[in-house]
Amino acid sequence: MSYFSDALAFLDRIKFLKGLPKIAADVDDLKKRIASIEEKLGETWPADVCQFCGARAARLAWSSPGHDGKGYQLQDWKCYECTKTDSRVVKIK
Repeated sequence: MSYFSDALAFLDRIKFLKGLPKIAADVDDLKKRIASIEEKLGETWPADVCQFCGARAARLAWSSPGHDGKGYQLQDWKCYECTKTDSRVVKIK
């Protein structure tokens, strides 16, 4: 009986090894996609990313009405994950 279970365990390992090339190809594809996204973002972050915890849970909680004479506006972004508030000065186009 142990020979039979050993043979089944060996066959399971072979099935797993057959899938490795696909896993490696998927990892390479994911690396390329991540590099493409990072290139598009450059050094910028999407507005809804919390600067403290990194979660995409920040929402605009308050902004000054209008802008100052130079085109800047004060905004407060609140993260609903860590509950911290980030004050940002934004150039209005």
